[in-house]
Amino acid sequence: MINTLKARLKTLLAKTIWSYDAGAFLKYLRKIGVQPGATLMVHSSWQHYNGFKGKPSELVDALKRAVGEQGLLVMTSMPYHNMSSAEWLAKGKPMNVRRSPSMMGLVSEVFRRSKGVDRSISATHPLLAWGRDAAAFIADHDKTAKPFGPDSPFGKLIERDAVILGYDAPFSTFTFTHFVEDHLANTLPVPLYEPEPILGKVIDHAGNESEQWVSVLSVAANRLRREHRLVARLEQEGSLQRGKIGNTALVWIRASALLAGATKLAQDGTHFFDQPSPNNQ
Repeated sequence: MINTLKARLKTLLAKTIWSYDAGAFLKYLRKIGVQPGATLMVHSSWQHYNGFKGKPSELVDALKRAVGEQGLLVMTSMPYHNMSSAEWLAKGKPMNVRRSPSMMGLVSEVFRRSKGVDRSISATHPLLAWGRDAAAFIADHDKTAKPFGPDSPFGKLIERDAVILGYDAPFSTFTFTHFVEDHLANTLPVPLYEPEPILGKVIDHAGNESEQWVSVLSVAANRLRREHRLVARLEQEGSLQRGKIGNTALVWIRASALLAGATKLAQDGTHFFDQPSPNNQ
């Protein structure tokens, strides 16, 4: 009975006090610096009571309008969830660039299926891109063993001064952080990647299957990561910002600011990775 009443109350609030439309969302994006021609990378979670007056497809359309055809909208589209890259690769299933669904939330999957979206060929971390130079942005992702290394599309987010946005998705979902870790790999107390790459499979747009060697994050690095220190530094310096529209929590930062903040943290000796010890090895 109580749960039913709570659900009815949330439904009422979502339709009234929390309610906002695509136009209001677009204005909010303008306020945080997303202008026509910008590059915007979005991580999202579609919540039933978020207050958005529309379907996920209408949210995707609003995001496209925010950057415009001269800009670039990017989302992740990993074909697995609640498992590591190594565990996914161990299954031996190919990532089909045309058919494998995105497991990164409903909005990401709706974006994948929308008109004009390109998808990079990566066994573990394919990216979706729409807008100017989308094909060039995702090109050659299959030619690097490090899916978020300097030669991957993630590196191009720096060049494009991208804004990274979480739409009801926390900072911990920002895959770009792994690019930052790769950039700082020499400062880490343990190897960032496992010593041996793992073989993965991909199926390209023409339906041709091929193999990729993929470097996966090490168990030791994942165990020693202390992301809350990085978040605290970025918030302290004001580069990581938070807001709310309706009942939707937003968090955003520029890719360049994330990299700069993490680099300073490492240089100051207060890393966001612990030193190994007998208790955490």
